[in-house]
Amino acid sequence: MFNISKKRQINRLVSLLATGKKYKTVADLEMGMSLSRRSVFYWLKQLNITLQHLKLDNVQRLTSGGYFLTQATLDELSHYEQAAAEPVVNAMARRQLIIWYLVQDEPHLSLVHLAERLKVSKNTIIKDFKRLPPMLPTNTVIINTSHGKALRGLEKGKRRWVYQQLVQRNQAIIHQVQQLPHLEDIRRQLHDLQTTTGNVYSEDAVQTLIWYIGWLVQRLAAGKRVVAETKLTLIDPLDQWCDAVLTTYAVSTLAEVKGLRELLLAGQLQHVNEQTSFDQHLLVITRKVVRRFCSVSGIDVLNDSFLKALVTHLHAAYFRIKYHVPYHYIDLTQTKVTYQHLMSLTQFSLRPFEQFLKMAIPSDELALITVYFGGEIRRLSPDWLASAKHPDVWLVCTSGIGTSQLLYQQLATRYPSIVFSQPMSLEDFYRHDLIDERPKLILSTAKLPETIAVPTLWVQAIPSSNDFQCLNQTFYRVGLLDDSGGAQLVQAVLDIITDYARVDDFTGLTGSLRDYFQQTPVTQRVGERRSLAALISEDHIQVLAGVSDWTVAVHQALRPLEIAGIVDPDYANHIIEATQTNGPYMVLKEGIMLAHSKPTDGVNELGMSVLVLKTPVVLSAHGQQRSLRVIFGLAPTDRQTHVQALSQLLALLQNEELYQRLILADNHDEVHHVLVEATALIS
Repeated sequence: MFNISKKRQINRLVSLLATGKKYKTVADLEMGMSLSRRSVFYWLKQLNITLQHLKLDNVQRLTSGGYFLTQATLDELSHYEQAAAEPVVNAMARRQLIIWYLVQDEPHLSLVHLAERLKVSKNTIIKDFKRLPPMLPTNTVIINTSHGKALRGLEKGKRRWVYQQLVQRNQAIIHQVQQLPHLEDIRRQLHDLQTTTGNVYSEDAVQTLIWYIGWLVQRLAAGKRVVAETKLTLIDPLDQWCDAVLTTYAVSTLAEVKGLRELLLAGQLQHVNEQTSFDQHLLVITRKVVRRFCSVSGIDVLNDSFLKALVTHLHAAYFRIKYHVPYHYIDLTQTKVTYQHLMSLTQFSLRPFEQFLKMAIPSDELALITVYFGGEIRRLSPDWLASAKHPDVWLVCTSGIGTSQLLYQQLATRYPSIVFSQPMSLEDFYRHDLIDERPKLILSTAKLPETIAVPTLWVQAIPSSNDFQCLNQTFYRVGLLDDSGGAQLVQAVLDIITDYARVDDFTGLTGSLRDYFQQTPVTQRVGERRSLAALISEDHIQVLAGVSDWTVAVHQALRPLEIAGIVDPDYANHIIEATQTNGPYMVLKEGIMLAHSKPTDGVNELGMSVLVLKTPVVLSAHGQQRSLRVIFGLAPTDRQTHVQALSQLLALLQNEELYQRLILADNHDEVHHVLVEATALIS
């Protein structure tokens, strides 16, 4: 590291600009320094002041966004002493390291010692400790001792904290554990376990377990053990494997076997042994879940490949939830916003799984399961099919099926002009011929060999805002994006703003500017999702005293759509035939039916209708009977544009007041008011 200033950040920044590729983007500098965009701009200005004092050229900037040092400046820098590079630790990473030292029970953790060790001031360490309580392992507290700070609390909470840091790929913590002994031996033993059980972990899960077990056995050897009562007996291969590994490297007790077993069961899988009684029962539950999704969404996603993928995910999700191993990835907040309407349908569909689990599903787990349904909805769309032919970008994902789908979804949505491959494992990747297939870029969640002849970029399975900035620059560099028009205008305005004002939320500001400069008139938007009240106009509402037969009721419910030309006259017959063949699966709740069929069965445009019967009619099909009071007719044109309306319908049915008002409605106006109020429940 070049020493041209007493300020460490200036030395880090000039060293970063002086090494590696000549031109550095703002995203490169953010990632290299672990700072926000605002902080990078601040330190660029401070660096220029320092360079001016040294009579050297300022940092130069290309119009496309690349920063660099002139050759004259680089030549002069060679005369300055280069100190050994200090560990690059931002505030969050520094606090996590402090917790790591506390978990490790390191002696002499005084404020002065920590300040010297982390190369910051004592006041900074004091501020760090004030911020630590919400970040600490569960059921632990920091205490003062004669030798400094110490962590007191349950051993299980400390271990789960370490496990979560490894799952989240905390590089500061990984650096501490990846040099531990026995890791390769543990890798081989874990491979043997997968062969024995028939359950195969994702590549990320394998690496996480290797690091964690390596750390765990060292901790056990140091005498840090869980003291707990357990009724576990060593009766299956998983128990026996845990016992053997712990005995080999440290010490085994029933409590320790139980703790390790729970994390092994919670590890994400890419293949399950379908012959076990647990997974056979889980398949039955999963089939019920998918059938409920089909009935409430009007989308047919019931197929063997999707069932297999979902069972694989639910296997690990079951044990994560049961053993309170929370799934914490970078940030699922945006996912929850993007899939808001689909999440409500998925939550309704998962009722059989919740009953099997006997616990509620946490929101992060629900978001990941929703991704599966979103991925299957998209799977047969034109852009997905195109991705299987000649993709511009290959996706190599080692984190499991769910987050692989999530990565694909985010990229395909954010960059519609780029063709991405379907996510592939490392094993699949090495089977491909790069020379023959010639992708322009490879995005991978695993580190690939530097000898690969195609540009590669490491990404997280759930990219952060910094990752997307880096992706933007990379796509421009390899020619997959045209850095012109609106994008240039947004960048220019951002540059002007940051010269004169402080910006706290660059991501939000960038998104708002992009939306403003690239507005598309509402009338030009394709595939826009419409609300329940908008789809069921007043002339699509019927309230009748009663009908003679449930088949007549279905025809009557679809009649407004036939008159409007939204569906063909034969559309209702397809619904009746499907019900007679498969039973009353379209009944969502007592008295409520969502009558629908495939777009290819006579749908001309998107539409919905509703029929309310004052006297119920009995639906009798496939040996089952259901009483019907309300029939909603749905004419879907694809797998997505009606999802918002159906999520609002589901919210209506889950709201007891609105549900009762609907089934007891006497006229069109009362039904219409219920639909409007339901629309407001989920906007």
